[in-house]
Amino acid sequence: MKNFKNQIILVTGGTGAVGTNLVKKLLDYGAKVTVLDDFSQSNKNNLENTEKLSIIKGDINNKKVLKKVFEKKYDYVFHLAARFANELSVKNPVEDLHVNAEGTLQVLLFASKQKPKRFVYSSSSSLYGNQKSVINENTKPNPSTPYAVSKLTGEYYCKAIHELYGLNYTIVRLSNSYGPFDPSGKYRNVIPNFFQRALTNRNIIITGTGNETRDFTFVDDTVNGILLATSSTKGKNETFNLGTGKETSIKEIVKNIINITNSRSKIVFKSQRSFDHIKKRKMNISKAQKLIGYNPKIKINEGLTKTYDWLLKN
Repeated sequence: MKNFKNQIILVTGGTGAVGTNLVKKLLDYGAKVTVLDDFSQSNKNNLENTEKLSIIKGDINNKKVLKKVFEKKYDYVFHLAARFANELSVKNPVEDLHVNAEGTLQVLLFASKQKPKRFVYSSSSSLYGNQKSVINENTKPNPSTPYAVSKLTGEYYCKAIHELYGLNYTIVRLSNSYGPFDPSGKYRNVIPNFFQRALTNRNIIITGTGNETRDFTFVDDTVNGILLATSSTKGKNETFNLGTGKETSIKEIVKNIINITNSRSKIVFKSQRSFDHIKKRKMNISKAQKLIGYNPKIKINEGLTKTYDWLLKN
């Protein structure tokens, strides 16, 4: 995308899974990127400092750090930094509020003094909560975890700062992104954890019936959607669902992973966690398709195979 060549760009949370893939794509397009990350939930070795990439360790709630970061004037700010995971937020909701809501506001306030071409906020489909039908951007949010509440709060701050100071924003509601640089571990996404257990032939644990569905989106499609929304004039001060428009059951994901890895793992079902009561989630992506030309290309089997190939090499 020509829009990003020689552009000065800040990516908070830039060594996370989506962040790393986004930064690499921006560098491919010829951008000059600064990453701000505290590495608390990411691998600092995902990226290395180069002539066009500067990595700063720091907390988005630290005003001294933000003052230093914003000594440079940015053309675009991508705000991905967040305290991740619904389960973790249930255990410590105050910390979620501190990072995901207050931290977002701090970055917004610093950005508003510069007025970059766009402030891009990485939100989450989790804010929709339990819904009986396909989800579009006009669906009333129904957040059921502190994480979902904090991400929705961040959206409100984007709109408020726009109204107060004229900072143009784009909100992208991401839906279960997966792929390279997505680590396994406690409080992480299900797909890397399923792969980890499959590759070691351990039982794969599903909480619930396995018939629960999500809109799993390969990270290349996620990043492409983010950049399309950012570069398009039609994305200014808009909110977009970025998914595939298709739902896949957890049980189907596990069976595919066992097949791809030739694993001897068995599926073990456990009781559903008290906070995890969302049965189905399917994103309507027609707005993004129509306005910004978003067209996710990677089907679930291909995406899982690509993820497996990356894991074998890394």
